[in-house]
Amino acid sequence: MTHATSTDSPPTARLARAASLMAAATVASRVLGLVREIVTAWLFGATNAKAAYVIAYYVPFFVQRLLLGGTLSIVFIPTISRYLAQRDEREARRVSGSLFSLVFGIGVLMVVAGQLLAPLIIPVAAPGFTAIPAQVDLAAGLTRIIFVAMLFLALSVFATGFLQAHQQFTVPALAPLVFNVVIIAGTLILGPAYGIQGLAISWILGTAAQFLVQMPAARRLGLRFMRIDLRHPAVRDIGRLAVPAMLGLAVVEINAYVGRLFASLLPPTSGVNAVAVLDYAYEVIQAPVGIFAISVATAIFPLLSRHAAAQATADLRATTSLGLRATLFAILPVAAVAIVLREPLIRLLFERGQFSAEATQAVSSAVAAYAIGLPAIAGYYVITRAFYALHDMATPVRIGVVMIGLNAALDYLLMLILGATGIALATAIVSTVNAGALLWVLRGRLQNLEGRRLARTAGRLTGATLLAAASMWGTGQFLVAASGLLDTAVWLAVSAAVGGAVYLAACRLFRVEELGVVRDLLRRRPAARAR
Repeated sequence: MTHATSTDSPPTARLARAASLMAAATVASRVLGLVREIVTAWLFGATNAKAAYVIAYYVPFFVQRLLLGGTLSIVFIPTISRYLAQRDEREARRVSGSLFSLVFGIGVLMVVAGQLLAPLIIPVAAPGFTAIPAQVDLAAGLTRIIFVAMLFLALSVFATGFLQAHQQFTVPALAPLVFNVVIIAGTLILGPAYGIQGLAISWILGTAAQFLVQMPAARRLGLRFMRIDLRHPAVRDIGRLAVPAMLGLAVVEINAYVGRLFASLLPPTSGVNAVAVLDYAYEVIQAPVGIFAISVATAIFPLLSRHAAAQATADLRATTSLGLRATLFAILPVAAVAIVLREPLIRLLFERGQFSAEATQAVSSAVAAYAIGLPAIAGYYVITRAFYALHDMATPVRIGVVMIGLNAALDYLLMLILGATGIALATAIVSTVNAGALLWVLRGRLQNLEGRRLARTAGRLTGATLLAAASMWGTGQFLVAASGLLDTAVWLAVSAAVGGAVYLAACRLFRVEELGVVRDLLRRRPAARAR
């Protein structure tokens, strides 16, 4: 009876439809994203060149997220959703067109500034690079190229937010597929001829394609470049909200970047650069986060915004709790796979071409360390969407500022002991503390957060995950040690399949209600397709 009630509730039904649609496309996108990383690893390994590219990418990405894409997507969707809920589509188009033009104008200025300031940015972003002047020059040149890609990325993020505010999820979910296909093709063509610069140029092509593929749908809904109206009340409200949102994103991005800064201080060993190691490891961890957590968080954000606007606290609380429980159900077994099967996983994904066995050892160790914090990393996306729906940008900022200091201290201390793995472990610890603090505050804001239900689900899922991890480890002990690529694939597949079966059986034994929600959703899909 509990299953039926949970599945039939309006928040669950809407979440299931949107999340299942997005998850299918997101799975394909993340698979292509891993293929993109596999191609990059094959051509460039975990070398100094790849490390220069990592720094060169994240500096423009930080600026873009801060000024444009990330900030506007947080404050733009609730504002447009409010107009659409009021059936005022004319004003929604006016505000969207004005902001669209503003994003383009700021983006052009960002690109120009990036061309001028790149040589000054790199020594600050990666102080360890200054020991090798050629490394600084390479990273600065790559930074100039990628700043251009960030203009298209900002426009793409805006188009995605516009479509999602209109409850259009299909095109935004498919656009990253185009993005990844173009980058993969571009890297294979340009990489051998132009080296790491070919990878950077491919990002321009990929982000441009991601933007352009969304524009027909956005234009049908009324998105146009319009005169920038800074006096419009909605634009002024967004400008007011953008400042704390910008600060919040700055905290998040600085926290993400602190590890790379410290990693640049670690000297390469056996041709393996710590900056590149952490980048590969984090990409592996982010794949399931993108498939599950971001899909759920993105799907529920417009719904959370509407509940908050209507002051429907009970619905807001129920939707947030559902998002967290669904995320935990999906992400905990993935964390077990990343920890128990880390080495064969990385060997299967990356160990070929320029990616050495030493790089496999380093990356697999970092993956296991990151995976400890995977539930918190995934849950963070759902928790913060609840705050953003409430137009509370300040709380994540205040807590995040404290996390920057904790992150830097742990990075430094654990780096001295464990090298790059220590930095990954520090990230996992800080992510857990951060998510816990935010959850505690949100619980107070929502006058409870179905705490007992959430704790009961978390406890049962943890027990199921531990049984799955033990079964994967035990299965590996009975199998012949993997050597070749095919052997590794079979070893990994059998171990993961056993772990998955044990996890689902344990969930059934422990009466985890989310298992019933997923089962009922799968049963309903054929009927939905028939309609």
